[in-house]
Amino acid sequence: MVGPELLFVGAIVAAIGALSASRQGRRDILVTWRRGQASLLAGRFDDAEECFRATMTIAEHRFGPDHWRTALHVNALAQTLVAQKRLDEAAPLVDRALGIAERWSPMPHAELANVVLGAAAFEGARGRRSRAMVLIDRARRAAKGDLTGMAAVERMLARLEANVGNQAEAADALARIPLERLDARDVPALASFGIARLREGDAERAARCFASAHALVERESPGEFPEAFYLGLLGEALARRGRDEGARAALEQAVIDYDAVLGERHPATAALLVELAEVRLRLGDGAGARIACERVVAMRVIARGPPEEPYRASAATGDPLGLERARAQALLARARRA
Repeated sequence: MVGPELLFVGAIVAAIGALSASRQGRRDILVTWRRGQASLLAGRFDDAEECFRATMTIAEHRFGPDHWRTALHVNALAQTLVAQKRLDEAAPLVDRALGIAERWSPMPHAELANVVLGAAAFEGARGRRSRAMVLIDRARRAAKGDLTGMAAVERMLARLEANVGNQAEAADALARIPLERLDARDVPALASFGIARLREGDAERAARCFASAHALVERESPGEFPEAFYLGLLGEALARRGRDEGARAALEQAVIDYDAVLGERHPATAALLVELAEVRLRLGDGAGARIACERVVAMRVIARGPPEEPYRASAATGDPLGLERARAQALLARARRA
């Protein structure tokens, strides 16, 4: 006959075993979830789908089929299918995830905003923009001011606006994301929207996009070429906006950085120098304008530059310096008269 002491010890051992199994289960679902997220971002959809099918099954057993945490995993699987344009397969999963989220009122966690955003992405992929925008507004409320959630809302809004050609609104959305919530995937979009707005004469929005892009790369990869590149674009946008003091500071630093990375005679710096000369001339610094212009006039085309060579689209095909040299010569004449 087993004594009470042994029964007590057995109960403790069983409890410890259950706790250990629970902790291991939490680790398993978290590891698989993170792997799925990384695969989705990298476009490895087969692996992402496998991961999210696994985490959805674990969540259903652990929390129940209608728990809000389960909805997060159902939504992740749905978004993997949406990314592959498998919309008919995604539809019931989107409906299920959103239905679960809607049964929790108020929503118990800001993460549920991602479920509503998932539904917005699905509606956008279906071409139902008005429905998608309604869901975006709901997601904004569900985020409850959480910075990560609000950043996700703005990214989705930018994506939806860009898909229908609303580049200005897309630029506004991305520029609203706080610096601490920007990440590397935002840089190409910020640059694309900024350049598009600059070409359209919308220097204010362009400056906001370039300021965010520069701040992000400065944080992530200080001292490397992208930092100088986006600072130069920011200087150009500020100059077009008429904010010459800020433009001069940005362009002067960008020229220093270009020289450090590419060398002082690299023709990629020509566009920056010409822009800087114009700004200096407007600010009454004729001597500074002459120095910048003389550097451009003295430049020669090099046979082959480094892989990050960022020639402007306006550069002539046969002579990348052609237009910049002509602009510099005209400015030089004005500077000498000043």
